[in-house]
Amino acid sequence: MYDLLKLRSSNDLVQIAERAGASFRKISGEWRSHCPIHQGDNTGAFAVYTVGSEQHYKCFTREECGTGDVIDFVQKKYGYNFNQACEWLGGEQIIDPVQVARMAEERAKRNIAELEAATNKALKVLEELRETESWLQYHLSLEENKAAQKIWEQNGLPVEWQNYWQLGYCNNFSITTDAGKWTTPTLTIPIFTGPAWDLQNIRHRLLNPYKPGDKYRPEKPGLVATPYYCDPEMMLEANQILIVEGEKKAMVTYLTIEDSSIQVIGLPGKNQWKSLVDKLATQTIYILLDPDALDQAKEFSKLVNGRVITLAMKVDDAIIDGVLDKNGIRKLLAGARRN
Repeated sequence: MYDLLKLRSSNDLVQIAERAGASFRKISGEWRSHCPIHQGDNTGAFAVYTVGSEQHYKCFTREECGTGDVIDFVQKKYGYNFNQACEWLGGEQIIDPVQVARMAEERAKRNIAELEAATNKALKVLEELRETESWLQYHLSLEENKAAQKIWEQNGLPVEWQNYWQLGYCNNFSITTDAGKWTTPTLTIPIFTGPAWDLQNIRHRLLNPYKPGDKYRPEKPGLVATPYYCDPEMMLEANQILIVEGEKKAMVTYLTIEDSSIQVIGLPGKNQWKSLVDKLATQTIYILLDPDALDQAKEFSKLVNGRVITLAMKVDDAIIDGVLDKNGIRKLLAGARRN
């Protein structure tokens, strides 16, 4: 086996994750980034934190990315087994089967405990979010702000639908950047699921981002990223489902189709489709992601027997610019074929 204490203490998980593609910022004593294992888009969904004297990581978006120490990270990121990961980290093997078995048992217990703790923490955060009813406060702010309503309208969402989906406006949303706190006005999108419209999180569209590519932030980091259902009551009961990339795109497309029997779902990122795979079976699935996500769309399509639709521009831009209308979308659906 290996001297695991030495191996963990001599390897900085933050540096190793950065070499794997992470881009960290520090929030409340934790290092936060998008997940470098599955290369997600949520910039706060991956955390490196300290447990006792050891560094641990957790991906809050995908369970398969797991949680654990630097050895676990290397295994998940590069597909190595335990011995390969230890060798990659510079460990020298010492054979001791009894100690290997003991360490494996301790590792399993630790992973279970950390997963339970993370789950309980997320449930508490979600309960607090629902109790504050902040999405209603944001919606009230939108109703009192004609300029913000106009921005939503310019994005293809008329006032009556702003009210239906309880869209909102926040005047001073604070985010953490590598330069410290940054405050920006935002448009808010509450994410609901189920017949009771149960709140899952609130997405903030940054109107004055610190960096141009930093477009969205969640109200509460650490919650699992949930797809956006244009009809939360129907969820996945529809016979036909059209999956696009992003909440705003989903809403604009839903309004343009004008067919309430078709569910439109917005993924929170081009890589955030795996949570839906096991839930899609008998439905007819259409996948229309952004032009730069064709590979992800094809991979998703194969797993759900779906039909990929390709478009040279983002679907909401095509609709707002007048390139695509109801008949155009129907033609795309009718012409879509399985890969």
